[in-house]
Amino acid sequence: MMKKNCTITLIFFSAFFLFVEICALGCGFEEYREINYTKEMVQAMNAAFKARIELGLEKGDEKMLVLTNASYGMVSGETTEPFLDIVSNVTACSMGTRSLLMVHTPYDKPLWCALYRRDTGKTVFIKWKENRFQQQVLNVSPDKILSSEAWKAAAAGLIGTETLFSVVTISNAWSAGVSPHLLKCAEFHNHICPGLNAGYLLAEHLNRNYPLRRAEQYVFVAASPTCASDVLQVMYDATVGKKGTFAKLVGKEKLKKYAGDLWFDGMPLSPLPTIAIRVSKSSNSCEGVVLGFDWKSLFKDTGVDSQDLAPPGGQSNPLYFISRAIVSIKLASMKPDDKLKYVKDVKRFFGQAAMVQKITSEGTDPYAVIWGM
Repeated sequence: MMKKNCTITLIFFSAFFLFVEICALGCGFEEYREINYTKEMVQAMNAAFKARIELGLEKGDEKMLVLTNASYGMVSGETTEPFLDIVSNVTACSMGTRSLLMVHTPYDKPLWCALYRRDTGKTVFIKWKENRFQQQVLNVSPDKILSSEAWKAAAAGLIGTETLFSVVTISNAWSAGVSPHLLKCAEFHNHICPGLNAGYLLAEHLNRNYPLRRAEQYVFVAASPTCASDVLQVMYDATVGKKGTFAKLVGKEKLKKYAGDLWFDGMPLSPLPTIAIRVSKSSNSCEGVVLGFDWKSLFKDTGVDSQDLAPPGGQSNPLYFISRAIVSIKLASMKPDDKLKYVKDVKRFFGQAAMVQKITSEGTDPYAVIWGM
């Protein structure tokens, strides 16, 4: 009788596991890959867990955002891709839900991670330093961080000035619900600044007014180069290496001449962020537009003094970063149509595809070519 019961039990469990395996295959699941984490990644796991507990949120809470330079940053000379899985498992934040963002940094930088809480602005920052993970707790909500005293105090800690700017701008933009495309560009650019916002608005303007048609591609000429170019490269795969984006230095007096009403004294950012050209090789033609940006109106609307973007002491002065953060955060809360008004068509032009070669050729003033048509 005992043998019969054992046989029935064995058959039952065999059938059960076969059923589970069939279901798993049918649902597209695969067996988990066994991962042997290094001791440093085990430390990273513990640090991420402690950070989440310090933040006061349960795993999977929708108020939580994770920013990290994992896969770029290093730990003990090793790359840090495993941390992406680790922090996702600890927090349930993911790339698919846009709650886990990878921030681009140089490869010689140490691994860092920031856990941000949307409703309070509380942020727990961890970083590999002196052979261990260290932690700093701060608040990056605008009313807590955007003063010279608060900025200096936070930047003097583990996070440092540049990473603080990244965390403050990206987390607050995410909290405001900005476009996923802007967040993707922010990952590449590693922060959100007025120039990056301008680039995103240029792209939106092009999509609405100059959408690509069949067999067309964009070529961009940044004269002079600005942060906006990083957006256009990312959104249109118009990279420098693929000859989709060109950079040219144009003097202040020439820019002033071509910018017209968009120019004002003390201009901290270029009023002509890009020349956008739709090129069709099949029809041997191109159509372009010199795009301008109305910084004067933007600074007025956001209540920022443009001179604060170039304060005495440069980047050593907190105003350099605070002014840029204020503009970016206020832009994040504005409606798309209200922001697009800052983009201006300065001059349109048409010609054969060979015109692109003339505009982008070495030593040529692209505006002189365009205005001379």
